[in-house]
Amino acid sequence: MLRATIGLTMNKPPHNSAEMPDYLKARKLHLNGIITLMGDMKKLNAIANKDAKVETLTIDAIVAELDFIDVQLKRKGG
Repeated sequence: MLRATIGLTMNKPPHNSAEMPDYLKARKLHLNGIITLMGDMKKLNAIANKDAKVETLTIDAIVAELDFIDVQLKRKGG
């Protein structure tokens, strides 16, 4: 369900390079929101003693994408 939500909430990246920093900033904000929700889910799973390996891997992947976005924003001056 989360995958479907992600696909529906983000637009395709712009073709115009002038719009790219705005897209990256919006993407970063969106991913930070997902990380916040995933972190809350991870805490609930920990309380319930459930295995949270998938959540940890997902959060790690999102953090890596956020780092990549930061590099792109610095390179584009955004």
